[in-house]
Amino acid sequence: MSTHLGGTSRLTYSLATVPAPLATDRPAHVDVVVSNSGTEAVLCKQILLVLPTGDLAQDLVPAGHRVVPTVEPAGQWTVDEIESGVLLTLPQDDLAAFTAGGTPLTVRPVSGESVSLTTHGLLLRLKDFKANALAGTALLRIRETVSVDNGQTWETHQVTLPLAKYPPAEALTADVVGDLVVREADADGNPGSTPVTLLAPGRKAVLTWTAPSDAVCDVYYDGRHSAPPRDQDKWQLPVTGLTRDTHFQVRVALERSGETITHHLSTAVAVAEPVLPQLTVGGLHGQAGTLTVHDAVVAKKNLSVEADVTMTGNLTVGRDMNVTGAVEATGDITTDAQFLDPKGTPLRGKLA
Repeated sequence: MSTHLGGTSRLTYSLATVPAPLATDRPAHVDVVVSNSGTEAVLCKQILLVLPTGDLAQDLVPAGHRVVPTVEPAGQWTVDEIESGVLLTLPQDDLAAFTAGGTPLTVRPVSGESVSLTTHGLLLRLKDFKANALAGTALLRIRETVSVDNGQTWETHQVTLPLAKYPPAEALTADVVGDLVVREADADGNPGSTPVTLLAPGRKAVLTWTAPSDAVCDVYYDGRHSAPPRDQDKWQLPVTGLTRDTHFQVRVALERSGETITHHLSTAVAVAEPVLPQLTVGGLHGQAGTLTVHDAVVAKKNLSVEADVTMTGNLTVGRDMNVTGAVEATGDITTDAQFLDPKGTPLRGKLA
């Protein structure tokens, strides 16, 4: 068996990155796709990938940082980081065969070793690492050990794949800002792990969202405006005194290169047994509407209804209630004063 070292590979290698292009000092995901674009079947013993590691412009992975490699098809290949930045990819059956396009393949290696037929290529994924902080071009070096004569002779080829890193183009995308939710607060005021859409009356809550730590965030809800302090790793705002269904809006602003990027988030939460300062019910275009109450409604001020009122729960009115339609109740109607007829005489219920 002889070995040849050359600069032209038998297999074809392609790169894809997330984000594209790769951004400095940002989470990175790199895919390396391996396939056979030639006219001859290729046996493969191993593929070695070397990532430049360090803090220079020509490096990719910061010094001391490890990557998490995976490979597909996982049933035919294994991959391990044998030292910092060096990934060794091996076929499970000691040998793998990359078929040539459009031609049938019969492989009988002279060694008699078993072979995994690879008809769909190899995908090597590098994730869970952050590109280093300097813009530049990193060179990924790949060394393949292959044969094109059924294993009688083996060749080692090395190819280089350039991978450019650019300063990040800031954008408040979903992976940077978002996830606005309401969470119930515990006894210490800390947010719970599960978002909620319904709060009990008077229950303390915390509004949470994600945004860059140097962003400026303004929160609007229920006629209020709050500006949480900056430089937070986890953005959150305690909210108290919610007495009715409430809509929240958060404006996120980020200064970059003399420009301001903005993004708006919104969410809402319902409050059980809402307290309404004032409620007016009317139909469309001046027509009478209908107010149907299936639970308790407490009006601290005026309740004006130009319609029929149908109730299966409790209605408590602290001041005036003006109804031009019929009132039907299967629950209690409570007032701080009396119900009067048009002549001012107190109304009485039906005699038992």
